[in-house]
Amino acid sequence: MANRVNPKDIIPLREALNMEIMINQALIDILVAKGIITQEELMAKIEEIRQEMPKVTS
Repeated sequence: MANRVNPKDIIPLREALNMEIMINQALIDILVAKGIITQEELMAKIEEIRQEMPKVTS
């Protein structure tokens, strides 16, 4: 049986998105600082992923 979600546990979409952005930036900063990836490698991978994603039309 499914459990009900407590409304107090739900966070606004904007807050969730901001947290996701902060986590991603922290991970990127750590990887670059440790020399695991370069900023250029990151940007190239982002562009590669962007090209693979389907185009969204409204």
